[in-house]
Amino acid sequence: MSNPTTPFSWQMPTSTDLVTDLPADFEVFGQAVASSMADLLGGTSGQILSKASNTDMDFTWIANDQGDITAVNVTSPITGGGTAGAVTVGIQDALTTQKGAVQLSDSTSTTSSVLAATPTAVKASYDLAAAAIPKSTVTTNGDIIYGTGSGTVTRLGVGSAGQVLTVASGIPSWATASAGQLVLLNTTTFSSVSSQSVDNVFSSTYDNYVLYFYQTAASANHNLRLDMRVSSTDTGMTSQMVAQYSTTITGSDNGSGSATRGLLCTVGSSYAGYTAGKVDIMNPNLAQRTTAMGNCFAVNSSGQPYQYRSAIYTDATTSFTGFTLNASSGTISGTLKVYGVKN
Repeated sequence: MSNPTTPFSWQMPTSTDLVTDLPADFEVFGQAVASSMADLLGGTSGQILSKASNTDMDFTWIANDQGDITAVNVTSPITGGGTAGAVTVGIQDALTTQKGAVQLSDSTSTTSSVLAATPTAVKASYDLAAAAIPKSTVTTNGDIIYGTGSGTVTRLGVGSAGQVLTVASGIPSWATASAGQLVLLNTTTFSSVSSQSVDNVFSSTYDNYVLYFYQTAASANHNLRLDMRVSSTDTGMTSQMVAQYSTTITGSDNGSGSATRGLLCTVGSSYAGYTAGKVDIMNPNLAQRTTAMGNCFAVNSSGQPYQYRSAIYTDATTSFTGFTLNASSGTISGTLKVYGVKN
């Protein structure tokens, strides 16, 4: 028994050992083998052998989760994963409500909430902003911006009450209106109303005013009337003479009835409902009798125009601040413009 094997150093009988020694020699050999292989015994299903130390044949049984991937677990925005077979992973699209992959875009006009701007888009947006007129150009309510050359602008400060916009030496400027010039004071657009009022438009700045109106009626057979106002309240203090279907005054009315008081024109059953006109109002803000001269035009269903002329005056020496355009029935829609006549 002096023939060790490698690499385990088990003792084997030699060729010179006596036959009578062989059973004992093989017993020694078998015990050595059994001792060396002892760590290979046991274990349970699914376990694997693992080295317990650097010593030869020193093993231990462990669970099959050492050094191998047993599961791929993912969280948002990664998708997929699994614990067996071929595992696939991906990434979800980004939304405003979830993180994920984002697509780039060069667009400067898209309204998408899931695309991301590239440096190209940012630069283009910067160039657009740099070429825009800065808000700091205007400093006061009513300022006007005008061009001073190619790609350059400047500010024209707001004018004072009663001034008009004009041009001097090729540059916009404010100037005092000349006597007789019309200065726009109010524009009112109305829709489907039985009456439309304009308040606080008459003042001591102007003695005389011009009212332009054009309107359409929702129904025919109604009177269009003018009523003067004080402190946002209709007064009913107007009388008038009115001519129908003529260019001269042929009829009159003392304005005692509410249906005819302040009458500008009448829309009859044969009319299409469209009227337009002009009213000159003299001294409405002075405490003396106010007069008004009106011209009103209506078009019938055949397209034929008719003219009304009216002379309106107040019944009392009252200082008025506004007026109301009334329809005796139905509703009206249209636009009113009020101008002051420069003294």
